[in-house]
Amino acid sequence: MKLNLKLPKFKSAVEPNKPVLVIPTVKESSGFENIKEIISPAGAIFNLSDFQIGDIFGKTIFILTYPRYLLAGWLENIISLEEAFNLSLFFFPLETPALLKRFEKQLARVEGQIQERVERGLVRSPELETAYQDIESLRDALIQAREKMFEVGLYLTILAETKDDLVIKEKQVIKILESALILPKTVLFQQESGFISTTPLGLDEISLRYQLNSSPASSFFPFISSELSMEQGVLFGINLQDSSLVIFDRFAFENAHMVVFARSGSGKSYMAKLEVMRNLVLGTDTIILDPEDEYRSIAEIYAGSFIPVSLKSDLHINPFDLSLPLADEDPVGVFKEKISDLVGLIQIITEKDLDSEELTIIDRALTQTYASFNILPESDISKIDIFPTLDDFEKILRNVEGGEKIADRIYPYTQGNFSGFINKPTNVELDRRLIVFGFRDLVEQLRPIGMYLTLSFIMNRARRDVRRRVIIIDEAWWIMKQKAGGEFLLNVIKRGRKYLLGVTNITQDVEDFLSSSFGKPIITNSALVFLMKQSPATIDLIGQVFALSEGEKNFLLQAERGRGIIVAGLKRVPIYILGSYAEDQIIRSDLEQLMALKKAAADKGL
Repeated sequence: MKLNLKLPKFKSAVEPNKPVLVIPTVKESSGFENIKEIISPAGAIFNLSDFQIGDIFGKTIFILTYPRYLLAGWLENIISLEEAFNLSLFFFPLETPALLKRFEKQLARVEGQIQERVERGLVRSPELETAYQDIESLRDALIQAREKMFEVGLYLTILAETKDDLVIKEKQVIKILESALILPKTVLFQQESGFISTTPLGLDEISLRYQLNSSPASSFFPFISSELSMEQGVLFGINLQDSSLVIFDRFAFENAHMVVFARSGSGKSYMAKLEVMRNLVLGTDTIILDPEDEYRSIAEIYAGSFIPVSLKSDLHINPFDLSLPLADEDPVGVFKEKISDLVGLIQIITEKDLDSEELTIIDRALTQTYASFNILPESDISKIDIFPTLDDFEKILRNVEGGEKIADRIYPYTQGNFSGFINKPTNVELDRRLIVFGFRDLVEQLRPIGMYLTLSFIMNRARRDVRRRVIIIDEAWWIMKQKAGGEFLLNVIKRGRKYLLGVTNITQDVEDFLSSSFGKPIITNSALVFLMKQSPATIDLIGQVFALSEGEKNFLLQAERGRGIIVAGLKRVPIYILGSYAEDQIIRSDLEQLMALKKAAADKGL
């Protein structure tokens, strides 16, 4: 049937030969419809053994075989690499009944091979016997439900900005795996599948797996909680990872030295006071160099000594005192070492680096100063009662050719405004188990001299009586302000182990400490490092020196008071410093409150 429709004719509004303006229709978009096109790279090329996505090169590695034994945490060596990579682990459980049937056949085959060798009179095969024992043990474990079997796939996609860097990173990863007797292989013809398998999609596109029972499979767990807990030692706090106790004896390490980096108000003094109190209980003596008299209350409450170091103090230390050498030490070597320490002190006093001529003059004058008191390098120090002072050294200098200028620089400390400070005979004794040297009343200009002098005095006395001592140097940057001071501090740290000394250097001037030529050697020679809250200005420097991860740096930036990271060798433990109620009351109370409590207890006969 045909329909004839008559439609009306419309006159065209467009005139002939006249251009027409066409306005395109714009569809409103929410902004998310094309997100895939926005974030995706321009393209991808998958080659035989590598690939390129955008400007990034990569290749995927899989594990072909594993050794007979796997150590727990072996994967941590890969996880801790600073390189960019994607890693995927796939575990597929296997049915136990089917496995038991397969193992039964394998067992029969191995047993048959062993029997055949016996019948033929061949020597025993350790490989066959080991395989037989392994299959039997695994069958027993599966039947008793002590073990399960898995197909395990481990794929690692390495990423780099250039092909050369990709090859270097590949060799690095393969070397780490091969050192654990693990055989890795580069994926061939399946780089696209390898890339997909290491994206967070949960897809195993390669299917190159290895069968393992649950015991070795558990070693794949990459996050091992570091513990720092010894049977003996000081309780420092709580491990923030697993809530275990952080207990260690600093003298059990290769040396007993510690470096503490922390911002003001982060709790570094609280931590140091806790260690002091607990060390006393364990029989370890403590000597503190305290620039702000923060530790005076601890010395008072624990019947220690507080020794003020200032121009108006009646207590003096003579830098020319000599100490008795140990049985295995050469007296001449000890004498020369003392001369070297005195040269460093004079460098700090004169505030200049001495040239070769000045060093010669000072060395000759020092030797003559001791000789004027009948003290020679080979003299028996035990028979000497009186030692020269800085006054005697100045007089000798003025009689040595070329020594007048050096004597003029020393004059303020012998006859001038600073006299009495370091030019008097020693009347200080280290006869208490806790001794605090306070430098608060010493002008800042003289603090490096005072701390150098005090540390030298402590080292001299430590030679006479070798026992466990911890020296705490709060704001150690004071002694490192000049080259001679930093060199002397490093020398003390290197010699400390011989005299059972553990030196704790505390500073909040992290940048100045690390920029010193002696900062990193001091860290290298310290077995323990305690990092507390850091400022954004120094966190990158700290991270570089201690190879901190981004997570560790963020932790230190946001760390609350009393929290930090202890680095002991290869162990890094996030810790919370925790004191008992009594310890907390002692640390937080000022001296007047403590003396009042002590008097009240005495009145009650406690």
